[in-house]
Amino acid sequence: MPTSPPHRLSPPDPVPILLRLVATVHEDAELDVTLQRLCKAVAELLGVRSVSARVLDETRTRLLVAARSGQPTHTLPDVEFTVGEGLVGWVVAERQALRLAHAEADPRFVIKPGQPPTFGSFLGVPLLDDQGCIGVISTLTPAEPPFTEQDQERVELAVRMSERSLQLGRLRRLATFDPLTSAYNRRALEQFVPTHDDGVPLSAAMLDLDHFKQINDRHGHPVGDLVLRRLVEALHGLLRHEDRVLRMGGEEFLVLLPGATLAAAASVTERARQRIAAGEFVPGVRVTVSAGVTERHPGEPRDAFVARADRACYRAKSSGRNVMVVDPG
Repeated sequence: MPTSPPHRLSPPDPVPILLRLVATVHEDAELDVTLQRLCKAVAELLGVRSVSARVLDETRTRLLVAARSGQPTHTLPDVEFTVGEGLVGWVVAERQALRLAHAEADPRFVIKPGQPPTFGSFLGVPLLDDQGCIGVISTLTPAEPPFTEQDQERVELAVRMSERSLQLGRLRRLATFDPLTSAYNRRALEQFVPTHDDGVPLSAAMLDLDHFKQINDRHGHPVGDLVLRRLVEALHGLLRHEDRVLRMGGEEFLVLLPGATLAAAASVTERARQRIAAGEFVPGVRVTVSAGVTERHPGEPRDAFVARADRACYRAKSSGRNVMVVDPG
């Protein structure tokens, strides 16, 4: 016997949810934090398990930041989208909300790898600024009943309440953003590392890709660029939400680990080094990294702290590469 589709939760009272959203969405919050809070509020408003949000870069065609509340609707966690393609891409291109009772029946629907055989109802709302669309928040659920006009209005209201914070957070992110790798750039040091020690434990790992010039010379710069992007993706997959990856220039990256002891930072870095050496970011191309790890001393200036990590990384490269050196100071 065919089973009946699951039902969405009964529509909640939106007022407490929206009031919590207003109270927690601040204009000085990081973009990732604002997106996460918005996704959570929308999931509660709709009674669904999963909501995704995407914010676009300065070209408004590529992904800058993504966030999710709940489990993904596909098995691949970071499926990209193309502006104008698929339901989410249509919302971005047209700058309009889209609500469908049966997503797979719509000619704009494009199936993604790893998605389930049935999809159900879709709701997508654009995130806007004065120049147009900067992103989209969306959800897809097989549960009944399908999304209603009231559901759409509630999501649009939540988006409007968060819009100012999203706009400012995006601008700040772009100012400290490396467009090639999606890592932060070195200007973000001022944001994440106070000039002088503020008493909060902080460790860092400086990573340098070994023989990167040979990769560019042998395979071409497009392959080299792809290796850099895949390296950052691999690091993000190993780190906590509060950790940060900064591209310091060329093939050198600084990983900031707030709250981590030297021993914990060394353990994470060594695991990353081994994982990178064992993988193949690009078919036919294997890479390794040399790493230097250190922990900030009480009262230590920012530049001195980063310089110690850099010197430890240099010693790792001088020791034969594909090794980690710990600098206890």
